[in-house]
Amino acid sequence: MSDKASQILKLLAPFVQEGKILPRTHSQISANIDDFVLLFEEKKLIACAGLKPYKKGAVGEIYSLAVAENSQKTGAAAKLLTQIISKAKKLNCTKIFALSKHNINWFLKQKFTQMEVGDLPENRQKSFDHQRNSCIFFKDL
Repeated sequence: MSDKASQILKLLAPFVQEGKILPRTHSQISANIDDFVLLFEEKKLIACAGLKPYKKGAVGEIYSLAVAENSQKTGAAAKLLTQIISKAKKLNCTKIFALSKHNINWFLKQKFTQMEVGDLPENRQKSFDHQRNSCIFFKDL
């Protein structure tokens, strides 16, 4: 369980079980490991998020954002978001977005704006799961 993908899976597991985060396989995470921003505390992974850039539209999608339960309400999520924004800017993104059914107030406090499916990048609109009924949050960088 020492490789980064395994650590990410372990962190995501309780959120996947609660239906808050979509399940991913070890191979999916491993194949996209460079998407991830990781926060460690005393060599233990406490928070993570993936950032998938969409070149068309210069937009990045935040996915699999999780903060370990005992690290919540410590500022870890805000610190993680700062690092995600930094990464997005390096990738020449002018906006980031996230889909979530949970923590709506957190996104709004972080100055994200709630948007519609039609605001997503075209190829992301096609894969949007209407039955999951996630809220869409955008933030200009």
